[in-house]
Parts: sequence; C-alpha cells; structure tokens
Amino acid sequence: MLLGFGFSVAWPMVKGFLDKDYQVAVFAEGVMPKIEGFQFSQLGNQGQEEVLKNLGGAWHAVITIDKDQVQLTVKEKASWQGKLKTGLKNWQQQRLIAALPLDAQQRKSITDLPEVNVRTLKKENKDDNERGRDILSGALLFLLVMGVFSGFGYLFTGITSEKQNRVTEQLLTLITPAQWIQGKILGISLFCLKTMLSYGIIFFVFINGVAAFSGKGDLSLPISVWEVISDLVFIGLGLLLVNSFMAAFAATIDDPNHSSRSIMMFLPAVPVALAYSGIDNAEGMMMQVLSIFPLTSFAAMPLRMAHTEVPLWQWAISLSLLVACLWWFKSAATRVFTLGIRMYGKEPSWKQMFEAFLFPIKSI
Repeated sequence: MLLGFGFSVAWPMVKGFLDKDYQVAVFAEGVMPKIEGFQFSQLGNQGQEEVLKNLGGAWHAVITIDKDQVQLTVKEKASWQGKLKTGLKNWQQQRLIAALPLDAQQRKSITDLPEVNVRTLKKENKDDNERGRDILSGALLFLLVMGVFSGFGYLFTGITSEKQNRVTEQLLTLITPAQWIQGKILGISLFCLKTMLSYGIIFFVFINGVAAFSGKGDLSLPISVWEVISDLVFIGLGLLLVNSFMAAFAATIDDPNHSSRSIMMFLPAVPVALAYSGIDNAEGMMMQVLSIFPLTSFAAMPLRMAHTEVPLWQWAISLSLLVACLWWFKSAATRVFTLGIRMYGKEPSWKQMFEAFLFPIKSI
C-alpha cells in the first residue's frame, strides 16, 4: 500500500519531467496566452521566416494574427495541438473583448469562439478522423484490460487449484515444470487473444450498427492492415509476457484465500494504466519511453500508433526489446514456477523468489 501511495505521488512529477513544454513563437501584440504545457515567446515582425525554418526543432508552433483570425502553423499534425487550439480560442476571444466596443455584432464575436486554422508544412499520412482515433484507442484499452484479466482469472484459478488438489506430483511424473508452465502460458495467451479479437469484432459491428441507425453512415476506423498486424504482434507478445509473470507468481501462493500476495497478481495492469495516462500526448517523451520500454511497450505502442506515425526505427527497437525481454522472462518465470509449485503448506520467501528469478545457479 505504501509502495502504491509513493508511486501515485511520484508519477505526476516523473510525467512532468519527461513531457517538456512546447515552444510556441507568437507574432502578435498584447498579452500572451497562458496554457499549461506550452511556453509562449513574443517576437517582433522580423524573423518570421527564420522561425518557420526551425519549425520542428527549436520551435513547435508559430502563431500569427491576420484580421482577427488566429493562424497556427506547425510542421506536422500532433495530438497536443488540440489542447493548444482550445486555449488559443479562449485567448483570442479575450483579445476581441478587450479591443471592441460592445455592440450587437461584437457581442456575437464574444459569444462565438473563433476558429483556428492549422497549416501543416509536412504532409500528414494519418487522416483527420480524430473521433475515429479516439474510439480506436478506447477500444484498444478496453480489449487490453479484458485480455490481461482473462489470463489472470484462468491462470490464478487453475494453478492454485492444482496445488490445493495435490495433482502436481502426478503431472510432474509426466512432464517437466518448464513444459507445464510454458504450455499453460501459450494456451491461456492464445485464449486471451481470441477473446480480444472476438470482442473487437463485436465492438466494430456494434458501433457501425449504431452509426447506421442514427443516420450517420458507416464509421470508419483510421487503422491500416499494417497497424492491425503490428498491434496483434505487440499485444500477443505482451500477453505472453504478462501471463508468464502471473503463472510464475501464482505457483508461489499456497492458499489464495489467506495469502497476502494475491494482490501482486494485479501488477500486470500497471502497464495499461501507464499507457492510458500518456495517451493525451502521444508524441511526448513519456509516451515514446513507454512504447520502447519492454514491460510497457505492448500496451503503449498500439495506442501510440493509433494517434500518430511512429518512426520505423523506434518500432523495430521496441519489438526487439520486447522479444528479448520475453525470451529472458520465459526462463526466469520457469525457475520461479519450479520453486513454488513443489511447496505445500508454505510459501517461498521473497528472497528465494528473487534469487530464482534473477540467478539460474541459485534456483532449484
């Protein structure tokens, strides 16, 4: 509990450290906007061309005013621009209020938020279906949670029941502990993936049915065949990784009704929660780190790809690290499983589990 409290306190500071402020150049007079996460610098009329050349480097966006119209210039479309556009609308509204006398037309200008036109210098491969991307990321989160907790339920119930019913000796005379745990992990992971695919198809048919009945036509999700294959690869490897942890840890629990360790089985849900916390800034440093780090990439990379274009080198590094981590985790989980599955009436100590997990020579 103390660990969870400390994590909840430290995480906002870590997120704020990784997600630096975006630098915005403003070519307009008056009070500067105040929007959290953005640093505004008021520049003179000179040097606008030089700033545009550095767009994407030292500067993330440029703001100009043309006949009370806010022009926002960026290099390419990104998720953080939605927050910036909303803040600029309020800022421009206040500028209009301060500059105009309150006749009927100007009152209308006060009540109606001005539009912000976004001009991208780089051609955007992603389409502008922001609503579809939001639906897609929400569906991915829902399916990830379903897959993780489906594996949790089956592995936890199956392994602890086998220990309590004293069938482990019979199984160990037929197969090795490695064959036992790896077969169980593979079978449960395929079941979880099948469950996610089934509910994903049902979800897609349902939202299209709702859209058709409401007269809005078919709802197209902004996802390509390549992204579908990539998501299946990352999620499939992630399920193997998560289920390896849960199978190994479940074997160390003697009585699930009284063991204080059962709460640790919810630990694999943390990567999904971290990915969810960073999805509002898919291009930020935090989301880039989460999508490459092997213990969180299976959840963060599909969500990040749903919102922005991921460089191929980052995708390749993320996949390589995830495969390498899974290969090592498979052996480590087998050692912990071998340690715990043969114990009756007691549970291995944390020191024994730690040594079995990290050091093959010291495991039994």
